[in-house]
Amino acid sequence: MKRSMLRTLKRIDRWVARINRTVKEWLGLKPNWPVLILPYRGYVSGRRLVLRGRVLKDRRILKDEVNSSWRALMNNYKRFNSREVSGAAVHINADGHTLEAVTDEEGYFIIDTQLPSAFPSGGPQWKRIQLELHATPNRQVHATANGKVLAPGPEAEFGCISDIDDTVLKTDVTSLLKLRVLYHTLLKTAPLRQSFNQAAPFFQGLRNGMAGRPVNPFFYVSNSPWNLYDLLEEFLSLNELPDGPILLRDFGLPYQEHPEGYLGHKHSSILNILETYPSLPFVLIGDSGERDPYIYEAVARSHPGRIKAIYIRDVRSISRARRLKRFIAETGADIQLVQNYREAALHAVRHGLMLPAGQ
Repeated sequence: MKRSMLRTLKRIDRWVARINRTVKEWLGLKPNWPVLILPYRGYVSGRRLVLRGRVLKDRRILKDEVNSSWRALMNNYKRFNSREVSGAAVHINADGHTLEAVTDEEGYFIIDTQLPSAFPSGGPQWKRIQLELHATPNRQVHATANGKVLAPGPEAEFGCISDIDDTVLKTDVTSLLKLRVLYHTLLKTAPLRQSFNQAAPFFQGLRNGMAGRPVNPFFYVSNSPWNLYDLLEEFLSLNELPDGPILLRDFGLPYQEHPEGYLGHKHSSILNILETYPSLPFVLIGDSGERDPYIYEAVARSHPGRIKAIYIRDVRSISRARRLKRFIAETGADIQLVQNYREAALHAVRHGLMLPAGQ
């Protein structure tokens, strides 16, 4: 019901915006507001490039008043009440390869393609790309942006895929009617959002692996909406969590037909990452607040030998923990249910996934 209501409200909002735009065209008023390209972090392997972004009216989100709940509320209103630019042709230069993508009705553009030649595998993990926009269906514009894509080097031992909400970012997803989720999301800025104790050292340890330096790639997969992308990106940086592509979902797009066995956005995103890096094993990290353990077990079952470890942070719900332990016992799933990340780090050290602290 909630998803249906969100879709309906979004359609109404788009319809009102279209009428407003049409009336202005009749009156001879041309739009003059600035247009913004928002590239999301992508990833590349060999010739395959996966990149996503959005073209929007620039609502000028301000981040100077860190302690202001009012500023946080206004910024989130702007994030969720975005003005999308559809039908805009975005030109992308990726290591000399020129690509073009046209935005859909929600302003998104998606690149998932095979390039004529492979990206260089040496050098830094992050490769720079340039994006340009010269026109929308209604006017000539000039907007540019710099993006980046993750290109793991040959020295990577494994990759890591982590959830965000209640895995590294405290959201209280199990609270009554999710009221605390709304409070955290709407009334707190990124610097005031709380990370879990020892999450950063554990994640950094996995990123460094047994090499003792940052060689293992990180990916973040969450059911949070794309509207919160900049806030989540800022949160990860402020809390010294490894950089990585952040793969979110959009609540505004109409639900499409999915193939049989479709288990949701997280599951399909993880499978896409595994398919992009077929020779790389992975560590999966999540929490027991929602369906992470069941999704991760399905991934491990369908890709035997690809998952080195599954860490699930216990959200301290007795009923959820009881169900999860019963699930592990019945399926034999190799899932580590941990109370904190210090406990997870000890397990990772014992199993040769990372060096002990201080080494």
